[in-house]
Amino acid sequence: MSNSDFPKQPPGDDDWGKTNFRHPAQPPSDDWGNTAANVRQDDIDFNKTYMPGANNQQGSDWGNTQGNIKLPQDVNYGSGQEDSGGRGGENDYGATTPYFRLPDAERAKYQNVPPTPTQEAETKRQEEKAKGGIPGWLWVSGGLLAMFLFAVLILLIVYIFILRDTGFEQTVKGAPQGSSVLVNGAYWGTTSDDGTIILPTLRAGETKKVEIKHPNWVCEAQDIKGEDGVKREAIIARCKQVANISDECINVKSGEIEKRERCATKALDELPANFSVDDLLRALNLFIINFESGKSEIPPARMAFLQKASTYILKLPPSVVIEVGGHTDSDGSDTANQTLSESRAKAVREALIKFTVKPEMLMAKGYGEAKPIKTNETEDGKFQNRRIEYTAVKK
Repeated sequence: MSNSDFPKQPPGDDDWGKTNFRHPAQPPSDDWGNTAANVRQDDIDFNKTYMPGANNQQGSDWGNTQGNIKLPQDVNYGSGQEDSGGRGGENDYGATTPYFRLPDAERAKYQNVPPTPTQEAETKRQEEKAKGGIPGWLWVSGGLLAMFLFAVLILLIVYIFILRDTGFEQTVKGAPQGSSVLVNGAYWGTTSDDGTIILPTLRAGETKKVEIKHPNWVCEAQDIKGEDGVKREAIIARCKQVANISDECINVKSGEIEKRERCATKALDELPANFSVDDLLRALNLFIINFESGKSEIPPARMAFLQKASTYILKLPPSVVIEVGGHTDSDGSDTANQTLSESRAKAVREALIKFTVKPEMLMAKGYGEAKPIKTNETEDGKFQNRRIEYTAVKK
């Protein structure tokens, strides 16, 4: 290829023709030909070009390409101690900075953010753990132990100052077998087979009236008085058997219902004209009603005696009040026996009222198996305990 094959160069005395033969000729006064190839700029002053974030600078020499931008020295963007270039105090932005620095007031606001409650709790837990604090379960165990010891102390004080050696004990001997013993009118139990009974924990400093009750015996009441923690000598019952009631009528065996009724009828017939309430009650208590097991209906054969007894009750002063007490043996549960005794007592009271006794003279009460007059270990004893017992509530 010869030189004649190339396009002809444009005429002129500038350098444009030496560097770019494919562009039209540029004005002779532009020095663009020294810096840019293949780019046409019409009347553009690159001295007015702004770089982002930099001040407008006049007279910048764009003829030389710079690898970075150097900001003016009079702008303070930080202390310079965190510069990646490592030159403290010199704002040399020739090296790229990975972050910018906030003013001191703003930086303190974000650096001193208060911890959250969860962070505070965790910090406290770590501090206690580091100090070797006492575990929570140990505090709970200590509290329970303290409460237990306090309760023991209270019980000990109560025992020493209240319960220990409080009251006195009294023994009664020589009473008729199966007698009921009352203290100030309250039932305290029944004598054993040898006529002995122990009365525990009687209140000291008070005079007590001890009474022995038996349908076929009359016993003298005795007054006693004791001191705390002191066991008194036994008192001997002073009793005498009721006249015209033979041992045969007293010691009745199981099943001898007719015999007991004959004895009771004879006792009513032998009452004096001016008989007392106690005389009548002794005769009535000889009578035994053979209720069927678990039932409270009075057998028809026993109604004749109750009708005869009502005629004597009507001769008493109208102010007298007689309790009709129902009793059972120990067979069955306490609850069942209590209910059964109440039902039987009410049945007898209603029968006497039917025979014209004034209702206000009679009251019914059940005792269940609580007041036996004989042992429940034998059939004869159970027979004696299954009874209706009459007592004077008001004379």
